[in-house]
Amino acid sequence: MEQMFWYAVARTDDIAPRHVFQAQLNGVELAIWRADDGRVNAWENRCPHRSVRFSLGVNTGKTLHCQYHGWQYRSGDGRCVLIPASPDADPPATLCAHAFAVTEAHQYVWVNLHARTDTQALPSLPFTPLDVPLRSIAIDAGIDVVRAALRFYADLDADAIPGSARATALDGGALELGWDTNAGEPRRIRFGLQPAHDDKTIVHASADQSQLAGESAARWHNQRLTVLRRRVEESLPPVQRASGAARATRYTPLQPVAGTACSQARSALISTTVTVRTQVAKDIVSLHLAIPADRAVEFTAGAHIDVHTPSGAVRQYSLVNAPGERQQLIIGVKNEPQSRGGSRSIHEQLHVGDRVTVSVPRNHFALSGARGALLIAGGIGITPIVAMAQQMSAQARPCELHYFARSAAHVAFRDRLDALPDVRLHLGLDASLTQRIVEQIVGTLTTGSDLYVCGPQPLIDCVRACADALQVDPSRVHAEVFSNAAVDSSRDHAFRVRLRNSGSELTVPAGVSLAAVLNAAGHTVDTSCEQGVCGTCRIGVVDGTPEHRDVYLTLAEQASGRCMMPCVSRSRSELLVLDL
Repeated sequence: MEQMFWYAVARTDDIAPRHVFQAQLNGVELAIWRADDGRVNAWENRCPHRSVRFSLGVNTGKTLHCQYHGWQYRSGDGRCVLIPASPDADPPATLCAHAFAVTEAHQYVWVNLHARTDTQALPSLPFTPLDVPLRSIAIDAGIDVVRAALRFYADLDADAIPGSARATALDGGALELGWDTNAGEPRRIRFGLQPAHDDKTIVHASADQSQLAGESAARWHNQRLTVLRRRVEESLPPVQRASGAARATRYTPLQPVAGTACSQARSALISTTVTVRTQVAKDIVSLHLAIPADRAVEFTAGAHIDVHTPSGAVRQYSLVNAPGERQQLIIGVKNEPQSRGGSRSIHEQLHVGDRVTVSVPRNHFALSGARGALLIAGGIGITPIVAMAQQMSAQARPCELHYFARSAAHVAFRDRLDALPDVRLHLGLDASLTQRIVEQIVGTLTTGSDLYVCGPQPLIDCVRACADALQVDPSRVHAEVFSNAAVDSSRDHAFRVRLRNSGSELTVPAGVSLAAVLNAAGHTVDTSCEQGVCGTCRIGVVDGTPEHRDVYLTLAEQASGRCMMPCVSRSRSELLVLDL
């Protein structure tokens, strides 16, 4: 089988220092990067935390730094070594990037999706490229179509002797082509074929050193490859050309390869089947996704999964499962009015019997060790909250759930709510009345309970403000925020900052973040989300008045003026003195 071979996926000089190279092999998107010690890594191009592409991150020379929440994964086994939200805690040993076997040889980087990742010896490669690597080129056609077309590559050489072409098939989809010229000099090119996916092939070409008289010969080969690509793509049926151009990146579920603690810990993806689809509220459907019988999937209330939607987008959805529901994953999906295709494609295209690829569950919104819980949900935010309420009820722990919705028609999972002992609905309230009700709810929080909220950002802000006004310890208030819609650069103005340790001053122009100015001046500030969400870039303020635009700091922290998030926040005063 072709997919079991080692494939050339890049030229060695494509993997630049402190860079992340994006590639694709048999439907799997890869992030390939070189550490400062020379080691090359090939990982699935998805951070295990929120599935953000690693290729959007930062190669620090020792780790790959995801740009979403700043999680860092070390070169080699891909183990997570830093979670900025918990900098003093060691991440679990099983929290790792999905690494693949990779090696460098003959001026190319090679990857095998199924080999052991701890192999030290140089593997047996399917073929050896010739001395001089030529341009690599992508062709929107399957590997068999491209291989057949390359057999006629010699016909593009005006100096070729007709009928002299000789083609030799090599392992791993490779092809060697030789022919004689009128000048009496044989020519030879070797093509390594990288199947990106079913309808896209990367051609890596190499030639004998003796055939190249300088840059002109290499340019000649590059021109021939371009002509060949155009002929192949124009020869495809119109329907296939259109589908190839429109196809989104696809991901192939992979089984873990034995060899490291990380690879043995889990398989990154699960292929599920839709067994039940139910309209549970206006614009909200519930999907039951059956787990294969040979998979054991563990999760707790508050967990979510990444769903590979029919549109090709990957979206996160919280699990609704009660404690006893372990043979399927149950999610609720709202058809968002501003959908970029993810939720809309689920509503329009997913039906009973369809296959759906999802990630293993992850939980960053778990119940704490408090005896009781006060739960507040708004709209589709009921999904993790009802799972929490079901778990609390099963454990006979005190729990009170308040659900805010636009109307009775918008109340989701009514059957589950009706089975719970203490649920209170708040329907059709305006902003001022919602605030008064939230103040009353938060005021009932007992010393033995924690507060959890999930829903629209205004509701989360309201709950946090009420908790802060009542001097509730921030560690007892739990919410997960994924975006910051309040950032508005139209009201920016320039300001100055002074660094306390050196006394140097910098000017922050309008439209440029403080973090960017500090980094440009050589004062490193780690950033991640760049939306004021994750807390990675937090810095101290000695004097001056920050203009807070983040959604990470508590209201008390913002009011103190002693810290700020430089990725989005600015200054109300002309000068800020920073604790740097």
